Amino acid sequence: MSKKNKDIEVRIEEEQLKIEGQSVTITKMLIGKKEIGRILPKDGKKFVLEMNGETSGTVKSIEEGIETIIRQWNLAE
Repeated sequence: MSKKNKDIEVRIEEEQLKIEGQSVTITKMLIGKKEIGRILPKDGKKFVLEMNGETSGTVKSIEEGIETIIRQWNLAE
């Protein structure tokens, strides 16, 4: 018998956060109510990824960050 794949709802939310006295927009990725990662702007052209409260690298775009977080989450599960 083959196992049927389940659809998983991934939500992307933006939130204003104060970092070092500056207000920045961060992007949060959630599965259900669980936050699986965040994307924070680093400088004008790069973004920092955070997963499980730890910095896990930098990417060039938010889209690349979303793909990376989903890929890493799939590997961890």
